[in-house]
Amino acid sequence: MSTYNVTTYSDLKSKVAAAVSGDTIYIGASITCTAQIVLSGSGITLTAKSGVTPVLDFSAISSINSGSAGIGIYVTGSNNTISGLIVQKAGDNGLKIEGASNTVQNCIFRYNGDTGLQISKSTAKNNTIKYCDSYRNCDSATSGGNADGFACKLSAGIGNQFIGCRAFQNSDDGWDSYDMNNDVTYTDCITWHNGDSSITAYAGNGNGFKLGSKGATGKRTMTRCIAWDTKYSGKKGFDQNNGVGVVTLTNCLSFDNVIGYQLDAATSLTMTSCREFNCTSSDSLPSGVSVTKITDTTKQASIRSAVKTACNKILSNCENNIITGAITLDIWS
Repeated sequence: MSTYNVTTYSDLKSKVAAAVSGDTIYIGASITCTAQIVLSGSGITLTAKSGVTPVLDFSAISSINSGSAGIGIYVTGSNNTISGLIVQKAGDNGLKIEGASNTVQNCIFRYNGDTGLQISKSTAKNNTIKYCDSYRNCDSATSGGNADGFACKLSAGIGNQFIGCRAFQNSDDGWDSYDMNNDVTYTDCITWHNGDSSITAYAGNGNGFKLGSKGATGKRTMTRCIAWDTKYSGKKGFDQNNGVGVVTLTNCLSFDNVIGYQLDAATSLTMTSCREFNCTSSDSLPSGVSVTKITDTTKQASIRSAVKTACNKILSNCENNIITGAITLDIWS
């Protein structure tokens, strides 16, 4: 097991290419990357050096928006850990995972030309994304219709999960799982204010959590997830998007959206202690399934204030190159 300290793109690229299982690469400065980083090995840790928040800037490949060469960090290996980095301005995904059992934590993905972090391909299974923020990603080449905050889609494998992540101000959706027939788990995730062309110049669907696509099966399990401020190009906080999978929501919250929950196409839908308020149109849910409407305006104001304060702080941190990490919202009681 070896450790390496890098501060230049050439060093970073060569050390990643040469690293073997058990090696750790510490990034000690912000780096202008002249091409993508490919992490094809396994068991490697790529992390910020203590006291540093490195910005990996991929502006040099920002015009490459087709194929794989425009991806910032391209992970095809397995059992790797990536942490403490800011990944920005790639022409395609900021980070794309096609390997298994990788962990990405405490990172920021922003200003990329497609989804900030995407998990795709059948080999991409059992990956964990924790305490990451993804915002202001926009695919101008396709008028904003593809760049989500996070996506686990296009036949990704089993067992992928998002924990404590936030997606906001992206041109398309907060989360997407288009053409995804395997399971995805979301815990303590928040999305808001996507699909606003005044921020990203272009806007796609602009929904919150998009949980499927036409005919897609797959299981979606969500716990303590929040969708709010979905009223720009999109309408829906939680959207099945014509998917026909099995959906389980526990202690989820939708507010200040046009539609709180549109999940009527699910083959099986279980909603436990889910709530909403100030959604201007009716939910679309199967017969016999309902959510709790919070009508007490004092409670509404308290919840809105707590969530908005936390989200404003996250945005401020991101813009100042500060990684927020895990947060606690004491609103569920």
